[in-house]
Amino acid sequence: MNGMPELSDDAVIELAREGGVAFIPKFAEPRRITLAQLSADKRAAVCQTLQAALALAKPASEASDMGSGDRRYFRIEISWTTRPQGTSVVVLIAEQDAPATLQSLWRDAVQ
Repeated sequence: MNGMPELSDDAVIELAREGGVAFIPKFAEPRRITLAQLSADKRAAVCQTLQAALALAKPASEASDMGSGDRRYFRIEISWTTRPQGTSVVVLIAEQDAPATLQSLWRDAVQ
């Protein structure tokens, strides 16, 4: 994906792992990260992780085959609390292409 959206303090990131054959509720629940609630160090680490992931991501509208078969993918939705309603970015990244830091962020994020 070209161009990293600005991740200001009002950004809220919803990170979900989807697709695959089996539905497991614990794995299906999205992780929600509010940048304003993070320390400066943690915020910088999250932004760096997202920047690396977004370089490999596809817009949701262009990724129709992402979850076919037993392939999983990450859905990253970024929205902003102070911008007009409907202002959000949704991208998908194949699990096998996702940086290890994105996988850790999803696994370790507080729900």
